[in-house]
Amino acid sequence: MNFASELQIWEQIDVAESRYTMDRKYEEAASLASDIIQTIPNSNFETPVDDIDLATMMNSAGMLIVQSYEQLGRIRQVFIELKKIYGSIWAIPVEVFLTGANLLVKDGFKLELREILEEYLSKWEYMIDAGVYALREDETNKLSSNTLENDHKRRYFLSCEFYLEVAAVYTVKLLARSFCNIELAISWVDSADLPQDGREALLKKLQKLAKKQRRAAQRAAARVSTASSNEDSVETENEQSTASKGDKERKDFSRKLVQQSIQRGSDRLDTFLWWFRSIKIKIGGLQFVIPSGKLMLLFSLFFWMSFLLRKRGDVFRSLAKSKINSLKQAAFDALRLAFSVQMNPLAAVQQVPALPRASW
Repeated sequence: MNFASELQIWEQIDVAESRYTMDRKYEEAASLASDIIQTIPNSNFETPVDDIDLATMMNSAGMLIVQSYEQLGRIRQVFIELKKIYGSIWAIPVEVFLTGANLLVKDGFKLELREILEEYLSKWEYMIDAGVYALREDETNKLSSNTLENDHKRRYFLSCEFYLEVAAVYTVKLLARSFCNIELAISWVDSADLPQDGREALLKKLQKLAKKQRRAAQRAAARVSTASSNEDSVETENEQSTASKGDKERKDFSRKLVQQSIQRGSDRLDTFLWWFRSIKIKIGGLQFVIPSGKLMLLFSLFFWMSFLLRKRGDVFRSLAKSKINSLKQAAFDALRLAFSVQMNPLAAVQQVPALPRASW
């Protein structure tokens, strides 16, 4: 393939984009875009093509490759293909490079991306006077069989804006967020060959992210502590609830036993007193109905009164018997005493002897 004009290049790019968007033939779209990129440097244009236009076409074709690899599920291999097409990692257009790097971050291929980013950033040096990044001299002295790469070495510089964007992907997105190593990211920014305003901007982003991560860590620790306290509380409540439930079950069981005993006694009593019915009593024009319950109460009172009266009669009889026995014993003792005394039968006719007279 050889392009004779800029229009032919754009027509081929449109065909590749149609395969991607309309036909969804991502493999074919990536292949066409790769052919376009490799053919442009070897083309003899009838009229000169502006460098900016060439860069735009190269960028469009490179974007098609990255997007097609994403749709094919092969984004992990996209930089391998781009390095083969452009000849080196630093020769990849920076916008294509940034798109591929962000997709690798999104899909979690951080180990592969770290090597790629570190290699890319190391190829450039900051030119303070010009305010741009240029390819290092040791790279420009290397010869390559890739015409596009050699042409890139002669003419290409990288703006500070794009270099700082790549540095932000490396430090903020990869080191700080993916690897959670903000200290390493800050150390790299401090030692890297960066313009002062760009360095300060990156440090502010990293410091802001560090505060955010600390707050997130504190909230996570608080949630863990709260969850632990809640678990302890739940365990305590469960234990208390279990103990309370056990006490309640024991009380209910005891209450049920008592109720069953009472019910059995009541059933036996009902069986014994089944023949009791309500009694109707008629006095003159009045009629009284005594329910079985009241009747049972009356019988109970009658029974207790009879029992008490019987006991009282027994007590009286016992007392009377005791008194009678006492009287009998007293009479018997009196008679026995009377007949035990000796009496003189002539005492009634005997004269009383005279008293002697006194002589004066």
